[in-house]
Amino acid sequence: MVLYLLASLPIVFSLVVLLPWDARRVPQTISLVSTFTRGALIFLPAFLVMLIARRIFGFSFNGFFLYLSLLLRDHLVPLLLGTGGFLLVQQKLDFPGTEEGVFLAVFSFLAGFLSLANIADLVAGWGRWDAHVLFLLPSLRIVAALFVALSAQRFFRWEGRDGLSFCGISALVAGLAALSSFVFRINRAGLSALLAAGAAAGALVLIALRFPRVLKG
Repeated sequence: MVLYLLASLPIVFSLVVLLPWDARRVPQTISLVSTFTRGALIFLPAFLVMLIARRIFGFSFNGFFLYLSLLLRDHLVPLLLGTGGFLLVQQKLDFPGTEEGVFLAVFSFLAGFLSLANIADLVAGWGRWDAHVLFLLPSLRIVAALFVALSAQRFFRWEGRDGLSFCGISALVAGLAALSSFVFRINRAGLSALLAAGAAAGALVLIALRFPRVLKG
């Protein structure tokens, strides 16, 4: 069970990268692996902010405050830190400004960043893991990374208002993902899984509509 937490994002990253993309419109595979690694490395200083956030927002109440705790601790802070980290280093990354290139660059970075977030969750909850940490949260992070990457082309160059809007999209995605975590924590595991599965299906449909030639290949 721990293997899913550790390996799900790297495996999905590998599957996405190995799709039959048009080589003229995407970065080289080695470049995407480097971007994944950069995302993982950026997580290390960002982890201090996550620790502080968990101290501040690690309360556990009912209703809205429970949702707010889950949102800030497990979704919003990690995803915004990942998005912010990408904005800081994106000019140093090697990728074409095509729709496919932007999607792959953003997804690769976030996949690396959130893979380390999963490992941090593993260590922080050592011996106290539940289905939320082992399965639901890593699944929601995969979906969140896909949705944010799919929206990235709309704000390409991510400067000024576009950069803020891009972060706003990440915040919106985090807010929706936190709903599934909240439903799980109020003992509606089946409904929570359906919400996560529906979000994953939505991401796949958007990828199929955006890049139909790749999936046909």
